[in-house]
Amino acid sequence: MAVDRSEQLLDAICQATGVPEKFNGWPEGVRAIQLWDNRMPSYFFRIFGRPVRATVCECERSGEPSIAQALHLMNGDAVNDRIRRGKVVERLIAEGRKDREIMDELFLRVFGRAPRAAEVAAVTQALAADPANRQAVHEDLFWALMNSKEFYFNH
Repeated sequence: MAVDRSEQLLDAICQATGVPEKFNGWPEGVRAIQLWDNRMPSYFFRIFGRPVRATVCECERSGEPSIAQALHLMNGDAVNDRIRRGKVVERLIAEGRKDREIMDELFLRVFGRAPRAAEVAAVTQALAADPANRQAVHEDLFWALMNSKEFYFNH
């Protein structure tokens, strides 16, 4: 689950969900990768090993995965809250998009690729099992994609 840079992962999460991070004292829209201030109070940075920059050595950055990282991504605000606030799925449904179009959009947002046949089949089966909760099924898909190894290690 470790990534090379906590800043890159946070920026990828923000981009996929459409919900930017607001950093104290910085203008709206500043990306995590642009921050030079190592004293930025951020739980995400602390958990994902952003160095305090006490030295110039890159060895200061922690690259070890941890349970805290996994729990934060699965249950914390980094992904869950952003999916709700970004309203990506809600907007796609309001635009009248078909289920396959929504799947394609979510896979492109998160992985930069179209879903594979087995992935389409699994989501189609989930939608057929609970047609009354279409939005929730797509939001669950969005969450699952963002909590996958493919997302963490490719972004």
